[in-house]
Amino acid sequence: MSVSRGRRQEDDSLRSVYLVARREFVIRVRSRVYRIGTGLIVLLLIALVVIEKGIPHTSGSVTTIGFAGAARTLSQPLKATAPGRGLDLAVRRLSSDNSGRSQVRSGKLDVLVTGSPLAPDVVATGQLDPTLQTLLTDLVAERVLTAQVSARGINPRPIVAAVTGATVHVHILKPSGPQNVQRTIMGVIAAVALFVSLQIYGTQVGQGVAEEKESRIVEILLATVRPGQLLFGKVLGIGLVGMLQLAIVGAAGLILIAKTHVVTLPALGVSVVAADLLWFALGFTLYAVLFAAAGSLVSRVQDVQLASLPIILGVVVAYVSSLVVVLPDPNGLAATVLSLVPFLAPVAMPTRMAAGDVPAWQVVLAIVLTLGAIVAATRLAARIYGNSVLRTGTRVGLAEALRRS
Repeated sequence: MSVSRGRRQEDDSLRSVYLVARREFVIRVRSRVYRIGTGLIVLLLIALVVIEKGIPHTSGSVTTIGFAGAARTLSQPLKATAPGRGLDLAVRRLSSDNSGRSQVRSGKLDVLVTGSPLAPDVVATGQLDPTLQTLLTDLVAERVLTAQVSARGINPRPIVAAVTGATVHVHILKPSGPQNVQRTIMGVIAAVALFVSLQIYGTQVGQGVAEEKESRIVEILLATVRPGQLLFGKVLGIGLVGMLQLAIVGAAGLILIAKTHVVTLPALGVSVVAADLLWFALGFTLYAVLFAAAGSLVSRVQDVQLASLPIILGVVVAYVSSLVVVLPDPNGLAATVLSLVPFLAPVAMPTRMAAGDVPAWQVVLAIVLTLGAIVAATRLAARIYGNSVLRTGTRVGLAEALRRS
């Protein structure tokens, strides 16, 4: 009997949270400000892509390719045939393989071709241009065919087998530092998107709490739901509104990438959007419950900004540290530590993931630590909210809100 009663109470509690979240979500998504704002962001994104596409990138259109070892015999034939395939190549002959790899990592070379001219190794960072890879493969196949004819005469079977197996071995290196411009750009986009979203929708939670308190609507709502249910429902509803906007903008960005090829890392783009949504959910929950607690301490909407200042500073610190510390060296010790700190991780970790390669265990650890911080912050915020949301007329001190039972 007691079990069924407890389950019924739990169901009623979840339903109350759902109803509050649904109310917040529907009201805000249907608002003209939200729809116009989302549309303007998408239009701004389209305009930026159009401007970027229209600017002539003379220096970026030339692919600098180095040849080392025996593969240097491929340099002149490749340069001669490249214009017919729409490629503009700057060819360099290198003294050693190690020097070429170092130059690829530093960004001085786009591609290194080394090893045997009949089965060369091609070294690059990011994604090797498919046209260049096809051209190299055709050139190697031609060399293999010539070598087979010279060695075996006109016997067709071994010649066909050798030519069919002709290929180039592509090796993708990790860039050292911020030389990979596109990954850096994706990191900046991730940091800016999360910073702006956390500030906008976190502040909306605090303002929503203060509005309900100032208008006395909260007294009516608390006649049917408990303070904790009202708090969690508001955070969930506004959080879903923010995630929806991020998803719309992210999807629009990926479609533009696919259509215009202004960024040549579509797989990275998908992972960045997915990481942004995950970390927005974690970061928003962490900060939003604190914004709600701050909003419950004041009696006027105008005072929310001042009460929320310490929380806003936390978001600003996360954003600035991501740009100043994480982006220049995503795999450095300082960036690693910052991306694991719960109040910084929602911005710092997805920025690292966009700008570099992060070990899976570090991502999992950051998520676990952030979830732990969310649990602690939620308990603290629920106590502050429950003790102060019904007190009007004056600002409630933080110490007083924590002491009251």
